Amino acid sequence: MKKKLITAGILTLLACVLCIQAAETVELPEWQTPRRGDSEKIDLGVGQVDRRGWGSYSPNERKYFKDVLPALFERTLVLESVGGDRGIQWVFTGPRAGFDISINGRKFTFCNRYYDSFGYNIVNSEVGKYPHYQFDRKEIDVDSEIKAITVSIDHKFSLTIALNGKEVISKTLLEDIRRHQIRLTGKDGEVRSRMLQPERCKVSVEVNPKKTRQTMLGWGGIATPTAYWELSKEGKKRWWEYVCDYNLLCQREYPAGGVLNEQMDNWDRKDVAKAHYYGDNFPNGEVSDFNYNKIIQELGGFVMFEFWDFPEWIGDDENKYAAAMVKYCDLAKKRTGSPPRIVGVQNEVPMDEGKVKRFVPALRKALDKAGHQSVRIHSHNAPTVELSISRAARYTDNPEVWKVIDYGAANMYDYQKYLVDPDRYDEKLQQWHELVKDKPFISTELCINSRHYQVDSYRMALAMGQLYHKNLTIADAVMICYCWTLMNTEQPSFGASRSLFVSSPENGFFPVPSSRQLRVFGAYTRRIKEGMQRCEVECDNPDLLVTAYKGSQGKGTLVAINRGLAPAEISLKWPLVKFTVAEIADPYYENHPMSLDRVMSGKNSYRIAPGMILTLTNVELNSMR
Repeated sequence: MKKKLITAGILTLLACVLCIQAAETVELPEWQTPRRGDSEKIDLGVGQVDRRGWGSYSPNERKYFKDVLPALFERTLVLESVGGDRGIQWVFTGPRAGFDISINGRKFTFCNRYYDSFGYNIVNSEVGKYPHYQFDRKEIDVDSEIKAITVSIDHKFSLTIALNGKEVISKTLLEDIRRHQIRLTGKDGEVRSRMLQPERCKVSVEVNPKKTRQTMLGWGGIATPTAYWELSKEGKKRWWEYVCDYNLLCQREYPAGGVLNEQMDNWDRKDVAKAHYYGDNFPNGEVSDFNYNKIIQELGGFVMFEFWDFPEWIGDDENKYAAAMVKYCDLAKKRTGSPPRIVGVQNEVPMDEGKVKRFVPALRKALDKAGHQSVRIHSHNAPTVELSISRAARYTDNPEVWKVIDYGAANMYDYQKYLVDPDRYDEKLQQWHELVKDKPFISTELCINSRHYQVDSYRMALAMGQLYHKNLTIADAVMICYCWTLMNTEQPSFGASRSLFVSSPENGFFPVPSSRQLRVFGAYTRRIKEGMQRCEVECDNPDLLVTAYKGSQGKGTLVAINRGLAPAEISLKWPLVKFTVAEIADPYYENHPMSLDRVMSGKNSYRIAPGMILTLTNVELNSMR
């Protein structure tokens, strides 16, 4: 066994050596100090250097920056003089990962680091003081003196490093970076430097309440019954408080589906629950809870129901399909007091055109005959917008089908192909909107399900925030549903990427936010209520994404995402709306309410940090009825 471990360690060392890129030589331009906002003087190694004590370094050889970094940032370290044998190590850290930058003479070194798992001890040749894994090490020799190092992390998940203004590193970084520090290397000499930040940009935003777009229907997703069932009594109470606070009042139903029996009496039997593919999972889906749905409706919400896979006994028979849909509506009305407000044709699984022409009109006819005239129908929601576009003609080109469809619908998993350049997705959304714009649009299912992006970083949630904005402003969505609102799963990356909350055994079976996805979703959901209308907004900065909704009696909510690298100062014009509270969502605050003066820089002027979401509102949160 010992020999195997030694061999494995040697192989790992060889692999690490191979991943170290050979040093290249780069020509650097002359450094030109740009116009910048804040500038901080940083002199290290000055005066007495005393390395006695724990750590073997002198306090004046390191600079610990007190403030945490915003979600998106740019920082430039200008080296005015470097004396003796001194060099610089600039260290960036986050909750799971970080990276180091080292400057020694005319040599630049970069290295990524992970330190969030004891699993790294297995791949290292020996166990260190803490779990630690280094990768992507790169060394660069330069032809002239390094005068400035610029580090930026943007909304496209790009980490960029420039020397004297010339880019030398550009890579994808998904993890959040929160803190940074500077260390001197070497033993003798002083380093005099300055830290520069981008200048605050001024942005003009004007809301036109006379030009209105869609009327909001709501927000929600799937609260899986098995997760709700395992919550403690106090956990269930907390869950309903969350549902109200975050206005998650649409319960999207995944019923028994393929295991529904011909008697259609096993919708809510616990033994029909299925395990989804989320790791080493257990049954957590495709079962109903009518008692849960009753509470949702009592709180002012509603249920949206559709099949995924059909039970085999339906086959190609539209009447059996319609009968099954009606049976659910009948039972829902009996058990909860109301049928679902909306039913969908079918989730993700496609019907050919001939089947659509039979199944959809049959569904409307059967619902009306059974007394469910108020139940609305949304179209088939394909997994992606691209597929939705390709299948749309089966509905829009058939008048007998399209006239009974009340809402267009689509899932948006193809957005993940555009995470590193999200504005390229706009064209697809515009194309989809043109196809179905005569019907209100429901964005039925959003989350991160790509194996490449399954992380719980705030910036991943921020990427989803851009999708919410695009849904509202390009596709005119009247409702947006996250995939799951509550789920039970052991492997945390699945909870973080698929669901807003998870059932937490270590917290007494309470619901807890699974990641930063909740706060970004909540920046919209909490204060934009059913019945509010979206107003058109003019903004002169493409990196400030702004939506505004008005209600009755002067009520209004504005949500702004700053996806730029500079702090922004918003000059806002919105007649007749007087805000009473601000909420911020960022890596450090979860929809944190605060007084307006905390974010104001003058009359009708508001500050917003890079990567922050600012919600301005006079709309009250929901309360338990």
